[in-house]
Amino acid sequence: MQGWKKTALISASFLLIAAMVLVWLLVDLGTADGLASVVGACAGVAGLAYAMLGGQQNDPVVHAANTGTATARNQGQANTGITGPATRLDGQMQAEHTGDADADGGTANTGIQLT
Repeated sequence: MQGWKKTALISASFLLIAAMVLVWLLVDLGTADGLASVVGACAGVAGLAYAMLGGQQNDPVVHAANTGTATARNQGQANTGITGPATRLDGQMQAEHTGDADADGGTANTGIQLT
């Protein structure tokens, strides 16, 4: 969880706790109990909806950056980026500032090559 999200979550939690204590002090406990039940049910439904609609997805990230040079000869392969089978590399892929790839009688890749 990112820093600002964690801070926002903790702050919101403290505000909700303070609001509930205030309600318990200002109204009778029967009304406060009913209100707490409704708030809890709403929070549960909201959490369930968030989870069922995808929620936070942490797709794997494949990243190649600032790579060096590669040279292939005699039908070899030169790769300074990302290469792999399309069915096995899921998620987000990013190749930036990759180095030079030269091929003399082979193949060269400086970006993303899915096979």
